[in-house]
Amino acid sequence: MICIAICDDDVKEAERVGRLVEKCCRKKKTICRNEVFCDGRALFYEVEEGRHYDILLLDIEMSELNGIELTSKVKKYLPDAITIFVSSYEQYVYKSFEVQPYRFIPKRDAGKMLPAAVEDALGLALEREGKFYIAESQKVLEKIPLKSITYIWHREKYAYIEKSNKEHTKVRKTLRQVYKELPEEDFAWVDRGCIVNLAQILRITGDGIILGDGTQLGAGREKIGEMKDRLRRYWVSREGLR
Repeated sequence: MICIAICDDDVKEAERVGRLVEKCCRKKKTICRNEVFCDGRALFYEVEEGRHYDILLLDIEMSELNGIELTSKVKKYLPDAITIFVSSYEQYVYKSFEVQPYRFIPKRDAGKMLPAAVEDALGLALEREGKFYIAESQKVLEKIPLKSITYIWHREKYAYIEKSNKEHTKVRKTLRQVYKELPEEDFAWVDRGCIVNLAQILRITGDGIILGDGTQLGAGREKIGEMKDRLRRYWVSREGLR
């Protein structure tokens, strides 16, 4: 099931977007749980309490907590959430890039542009739902959704798979063995001792790689340049940015 949150402090607008989303889900023959919020704080409270959402459709100009701030806070808990902004304020389009939206839809064009954006987001969410890594050891057999893996590191004879719920699973394998079992298009080497899930990267600075949960991975200057190029290509090919 794909879980979708819609948030706009204009009740009628939130309901209108909700109806468009429901229509898209029926067209894609996808089972979805759609929840409508008229307060960004209420949505964030649900996320804090452990509610999972695959797709967020948010207004930007909202009282108390605007859409960009809300996305930044939510992604600390749900770094792989797909965000679509639906806003009347097109001057925010570049500001919104700070939180890596999947799409930015002007409200005046929502009826025309939003259905295609939602259908594409549903396709991406379904694709992510179907990808897993099988972690197997003498004591553990676990199917880990790829979208929940943040990074993987190695100590002694074990690879430690860190997950977005702050837990980890260890397997008695080298990092190279684990890397060969992962989709190369979704994971990259930070250095010889660490592999990162590209979907989990929030930004890259001169000091290192920042993940959506706040984790910082160190990397040399040359590797930082390589990772910027790799991440840019990933965002273009996988996240729909142009």
